[in-house]
Amino acid sequence: MKNYEIVLLFSVNEENLSLQTVEKFKKIISDKGGRIDRFEDWGNLKLAYPINKNTKAHYILMNINASNEILDELSGMIKFNDNILRHIMLCCKKPITEPSSMMKKEINQSG
Repeated sequence: MKNYEIVLLFSVNEENLSLQTVEKFKKIISDKGGRIDRFEDWGNLKLAYPINKNTKAHYILMNINASNEILDELSGMIKFNDNILRHIMLCCKKPITEPSSMMKKEINQSG
């Protein structure tokens, strides 16, 4: 099992579908023996440039510990989901559990 960081950009037009998709991802990871080390919902943010006529996207960050089987299944789901505008999956050397700089910034602004 390896550690991965996944960032997903969902269309803001289908907010309910994005939450359902994220729940499916979480279920697949846990059912197949993976682990979610960090999950952050960054909310709707302005894109640097329009993607498929979208100027905003709903951002989700997940750090997971998963097997290749889990990663392949997630990749397949991402590839065929029209609601996901962009994504990136990176392999990490160690599990990351502390809040990201985006969440730290949000915490500082609200507190």
